[in-house]
Amino acid sequence: MPKTQELLYAVVGAGDFAVEKAKDLADRDTTAKVYKDFVKRGRVLSTKIKSSAPTKQAIAQTKTARAQAKAAATSATKAVRANSKAARSAATKSANAS
Repeated sequence: MPKTQELLYAVVGAGDFAVEKAKDLADRDTTAKVYKDFVKRGRVLSTKIKSSAPTKQAIAQTKTARAQAKAAATSATKAVRANSKAARSAATKSANAS
């Protein structure tokens, strides 16, 4: 099983577990406290992930790949236009020669 799919299942399972445990809690104050704790944990974890070196490296690589793809698309567009122009010019010359 791919790691990304495994991670997704873990997140869904954790959410289900949290809902199940919240149902078991008798009073609303305790439930609210547990919920706030989950929010705090999620915020801390998200901050750690955002500021981690691998995440920053992945973001930089994505930006580079995006720029390269954009440059390639621009080059391809220019090549198509140049070929189109050359083909029209050749067709015009051929028609005039006839």
